[in-house]
Amino acid sequence: MAAALRCVQGLLGKIPTLRLLRRVATVSSHTSLTLVTVPTDILHVILQLLYDTWPSEEERRRYDHEICKGQYILALSETCRYMRAQTLPWIFRDVYNWSRPGIWPETLWRFFMSVHIRDYSVQHRAHIPLRPELYSALSGMRSLTRVTVRLEASVPAELLRALSLAPCLIFLEIHQARFDGSALSSPLPFATLESLVVCISGFRGVVRSDAIDHRREVANVVALLKNLSQSLTTLQISGDLLSPDFLSLTWAQLRTFVITEHTPTPYITVPKLVSKMPALHDLSILFSADLSRDRDAGEMYPPFKLGNPGGGLLTHCSPLLTTITLSNLEPADPIFAQLPHSLESLHLLAMRDGYIPGHTRPARLWDAPLTLSTVPVALESISHLQALAALSLTLDDFATADTIHRIASVFLRLRFLQVGHATYSHGAEFRFDVRDESILHALQRFSRLTHLRISLDFFERAIDAQDGPQGRAAQWLLEGLPGLCTVAFSWGGAWYDYGFENIIWRVWDRSVFLLPRELPAFEPEPAEEVVYGVAIPP
Repeated sequence: MAAALRCVQGLLGKIPTLRLLRRVATVSSHTSLTLVTVPTDILHVILQLLYDTWPSEEERRRYDHEICKGQYILALSETCRYMRAQTLPWIFRDVYNWSRPGIWPETLWRFFMSVHIRDYSVQHRAHIPLRPELYSALSGMRSLTRVTVRLEASVPAELLRALSLAPCLIFLEIHQARFDGSALSSPLPFATLESLVVCISGFRGVVRSDAIDHRREVANVVALLKNLSQSLTTLQISGDLLSPDFLSLTWAQLRTFVITEHTPTPYITVPKLVSKMPALHDLSILFSADLSRDRDAGEMYPPFKLGNPGGGLLTHCSPLLTTITLSNLEPADPIFAQLPHSLESLHLLAMRDGYIPGHTRPARLWDAPLTLSTVPVALESISHLQALAALSLTLDDFATADTIHRIASVFLRLRFLQVGHATYSHGAEFRFDVRDESILHALQRFSRLTHLRISLDFFERAIDAQDGPQGRAAQWLLEGLPGLCTVAFSWGGAWYDYGFENIIWRVWDRSVFLLPRELPAFEPEPAEEVVYGVAIPP
């Protein structure tokens, strides 16, 4: 209880609405405001903040924690019946099968919105049994919309069948996926499922057991997807789990298709993968190197060849495509000629796997296929995309003024620009210097630019204080680019397999000018010092 109260007291000083509430309580001589007497909407703000206190940083890298999010609210529920009634929906919004030995009481099922299932506890290094009563309970959880599964063993067919009977399930995530168990012998309803994530990455990184029966796994994956191909709107799947049989499925409603991790075996080019996706809007091909394969295995190591030489436009099969994200491809890849003229967003990234067993950081793998010298080739390859409003480029080094000028000469109408680098080497020039007026002049050529992102991807974590180097650099850019609405920086996490939307960004907007504050005095950087981060203006 004391911990929860300390959290509430801390929140009172951070949230404008709650600061106002505290002032009202101070000046009033007739009413003493407490958690029981505050307006319900204010109480819900407090509960939301307590609920979000843990975890952080992209949900602790997709649920790698084993601490229940409602822990700080639990003590409040024990104070009185009113608080119990108000807090129960928050305490049991997300539930975890590793937090109790048996099944949850049926009276609580109506509060469950997310259920997280594991068969092994990372914190206690112990097996967690998957009980039959858990399977039967899933169909009785009327508010359940999301389930995440992370198992050491193969996903049981009984669990998939139980999930398919959950009446309101919309989102299903299966991490460190393994499907070489018993065959799926009957159709799976999945009446409401819209989004499926299936990836092989897990607590030990993007690595798999050598004992997997791949032939059986391929059959089971196709059987699962066959149940869903007519209804899913979002599919994210590891390329390791795809096979030529995937090409026989028609995806009538699919709007977002993401392939992560490694290339399929045998290899399948992008046009073939999307050949039966007529409703597709957003396509992401995020292949990285499979470190378990031979480094010299040709197409299995970046850069990959994603397109078909002489092939037709992707819109022949997917006429609604507006956003495409590609990784680790050559600047002259045939896929560029197959991108539709109407494309609105294009993101060219350099993805890499997360972990090498026994290493705290990975060995040098590869640099970004796009370099400062080859980016002109890539820009020429995509120069026909004159409807483009958003562009991201990940290079082997920080973008120079000349590179930005080249981008502006082709895409003057960009509203969103992201520039970054992806390399394991670094040195004294490893920075993006916003004090360089030539860079500012290059950015000023984009008359419609409203959002600028700069990726700082390296091992050493940059200072992320609001008034630190990035904050001052953001203010400098916002001053020099009057049409700019936001400036964002990302850094760290160089050895994770990030998707485009999974990077953690620090964002500054023009509100930095509403409350002028005294900036720290500028200290010149020692000439011989290696600088990691954004060089700040004086």
